[in-house]
Amino acid sequence: MRKLILALSLACCAQAHADFLQDLHTKYPQTKDAVVKKAFGNFYSIVRGNEIIYINDDLSILINGDVVDLKANRSLTNTLREANRPKFDLSDLRESDAIKMGNGTRRIFVFSDPDCPYCRQLQGELGKLENVSVFVLPLPLTGLHPNAATIAENIWCAADRSAAWNGYLLRGVKPAEKACSNPLVRNAALAAKYRVLGTPAIVFEDGSVVPGAVPASAIEARLAALAKK
Repeated sequence: MRKLILALSLACCAQAHADFLQDLHTKYPQTKDAVVKKAFGNFYSIVRGNEIIYINDDLSILINGDVVDLKANRSLTNTLREANRPKFDLSDLRESDAIKMGNGTRRIFVFSDPDCPYCRQLQGELGKLENVSVFVLPLPLTGLHPNAATIAENIWCAADRSAAWNGYLLRGVKPAEKACSNPLVRNAALAAKYRVLGTPAIVFEDGSVVPGAVPASAIEARLAALAKK
């Protein structure tokens, strides 16, 4: 009897979810490619790219913003965002399109904008890492930093890219003006493919992405955890 009750209960839940999806997609066709799941109470989360909203089951209330679980003291929105962030296929990350720093056995890739203050902060932390090869993928966000593309190209065309990158980000030494073939367009396309919308962003060897100016200790802890898997 208990198994029958459980089966009927699951069937009812499944039907309710199907009915909700049909109503949602009919009223808001742009949600058809979104990830929709029950979130809390009578609210569903709707994740579409980097956009996350919540809507109740009768489509009468919509929440657009950070939702915090006060008992667990965590952001449900950030948890959803991280869970739905696409993981990189490492074969898409070309070392030849990056500025290599260090010769460690462990690798990380970093999307970085030379004029981004948080990228400068992260660059200082990257120098503290040991046994790590860092591959910096220049990603100038010209909408925020109009001169970043020119700076990134000048650095890429320098005789010593690593020294030029560190010199500019850590000491403000401007690279000499020079044009050459560069990977900036390819890096931008790769970032768009995996929805990397801001810098800095660190890609680890399991394909996971960690955004922001992360301290060296946190990077090391993640690398150590990955080594145990």
